[in-house]
Amino acid sequence: MRSLFVVMLAAFIAPVALLAQFGGRDGDVVIYSVSAKGNADLVAVPAGTTNTVSGFQVKDPNALTPSPFGSDFAGEFFVNLHNETGDNFRYIIQKEGIVTQHNLFQGPGKVMISQGLDRLLIPNKDPIDLTAGLYAPFPQGVDFGPELPIVEARSFLWTPSPTFPLITPAPDTYKGPQVPANETGSEYVLELGQFLGILRWQGLNSFYPGAGWKQGIDVKVIEQDNALGSVSRVFRLRGGRTTPTFLVRANTHLAVLSGSVTITPAGGTPFVLTKHQYAFVPSGFAITLSNPKVYSGPTFDAPVSASLTVDDSTADSEAQDAAAADSAPVQDQAPAPADSTSDSGAVSSDGVQ
Repeated sequence: MRSLFVVMLAAFIAPVALLAQFGGRDGDVVIYSVSAKGNADLVAVPAGTTNTVSGFQVKDPNALTPSPFGSDFAGEFFVNLHNETGDNFRYIIQKEGIVTQHNLFQGPGKVMISQGLDRLLIPNKDPIDLTAGLYAPFPQGVDFGPELPIVEARSFLWTPSPTFPLITPAPDTYKGPQVPANETGSEYVLELGQFLGILRWQGLNSFYPGAGWKQGIDVKVIEQDNALGSVSRVFRLRGGRTTPTFLVRANTHLAVLSGSVTITPAGGTPFVLTKHQYAFVPSGFAITLSNPKVYSGPTFDAPVSASLTVDDSTADSEAQDAAAADSAPVQDQAPAPADSTSDSGAVSSDGVQ
């Protein structure tokens, strides 16, 4: 298993200048999303919906002063983006050239690497380089590290745990109770992880037929964790695409991985978010997303069947993307389509930071 993982990882790191790590192409916007504490389905609502729910926020983590993890974690910093019971989202910065120690996770966490190159130092084995586009779920009690950021690494961390830092130094001999006997905690976590570049896109028009979702608005479902009540996914909007007005009946965190997106609260003022910028969308709050980039490629009027399948070897070809063939099934965790009928949805925009 580990040898397969290393081969796959090398295949994505070597041509990093040529391949989009997040699965988008020039002109696309790719948005990382975690929904928690509710139902993660996307529900289309009337365009004239008025928001009455409060709590919507927009933040630029790179414009905020990061805080150090603490004396045990040289070179590691964080920015709090959202904190509430059972739902915490942070921006993590690991300075290059500073080795971290072997750590124990005191609570569960979901990590999406958004930038940089982090070398995982596995005792008595070859190191593994981790790059942007890697999603890693960390079970409570698992061990991980040491790590050496080769290029300053930045990532997004979601956790239901109030504990922070989520990690604490662990003896070199410590091994998480869930880790197989022939593996390290680091290898175990990587086997649980996903590379965004490998997962296929699925058209939202196939999930929610008749609800206003157009071709060129797609999703990759990364993980649905029923135990923690969280759904991690990425959305892609082709140039010029705009979603219907919609809401999610769960707290939803949106972080731009590449490109630029305009997020408009229903009846409110639009905000333009670029790479690493963040929006917190409270449960029941209606928004639209749009990609301001003008699309100049081919268009197809005929709907694409949700049952269309794609050969793995060509799943990411230009022709299939243009024809929206990426609505092929990805994995078992794909969300069930929500009720596509309009929702009168009383919802609202409030202060933005």
